[in-house]
Amino acid sequence: MTANTAKKIWEGHMSVAQTALQRGDDVEAEMELKAANAALDGAAGEDARRGASLNNLAALYDAHGEYDAAEELYTQSLEAWEKGSGPQSAEVGGVLNSLGELHRAREEPNKAISHFERAIAIQEKALGDNHPELAATLNNLAIVKQDHRDYDDSEALYRRALGIMESTEKGDRQELADVLVNLAGLLDERGLSDGALQSYRRALKIQEKVLGKRHPYVATTLGRLASVYQAQGKNSKAVELVERALKIRQATLGAYHPELVPSLENFARLLKKAGEPARAREMTKQAKAIRGKLN
Repeated sequence: MTANTAKKIWEGHMSVAQTALQRGDDVEAEMELKAANAALDGAAGEDARRGASLNNLAALYDAHGEYDAAEELYTQSLEAWEKGSGPQSAEVGGVLNSLGELHRAREEPNKAISHFERAIAIQEKALGDNHPELAATLNNLAIVKQDHRDYDDSEALYRRALGIMESTEKGDRQELADVLVNLAGLLDERGLSDGALQSYRRALKIQEKVLGKRHPYVATTLGRLASVYQAQGKNSKAVELVERALKIRQATLGAYHPELVPSLENFARLLKKAGEPARAREMTKQAKAIRGKLN
């Protein structure tokens, strides 16, 4: 098989795989990605393409929690990209970031940090200091640092990621909201409630604009914002936000979904603190009714 024929076959399988992924057919996507890799067997000078298809297959396994298989494929992809594009290429940085996320998911923080730091060093050189991919990796490293209570480094990384996103991306984006939520959580952990409120409010505004006011992510941010107000003793404000979050979850899940039970019970406790015992009893009653349907 000539190199040109191998390339065309590879491109065909990759195109079909992408279409399958878009419609959620992971089984077909896996088959096509494997076929794409097989098409390059024995073909010289195809390391970059091999790196791409191996990386996509690894990401598929990674998404399904098949971490051992994903790690092996990411490692193979890394080696292929290093040959095909060079060890300091943006593609190598991207695979290192994926490996970092995999190790974070496996609760292997030291390995995750090592991969993220290598990725950042490469991305800074290959992409520049203001690239969205670099911002994403900075955010990922910040999360691991926060988990280790390395708050100073974590905050600096979040703020650097935000600075990149704000300077390079046009308009509000969900990725920006995600970093704002992460930063708000960190500030809350550090007892900096005013800063946390500011970041949560900004994230909420973006989420409502980008996702809509009844999206589950909006409900989650409302709940976190309410927790900060509650810690400040502003129970009435917290009640308002939790009630909005609860209505979103009820509309999304249905009035008798089991996942509503903890939300209703937490709301009942908050209502008691806010001096609304009658409403608290009603929330408790609703939670019991859901539990009764499950038994």
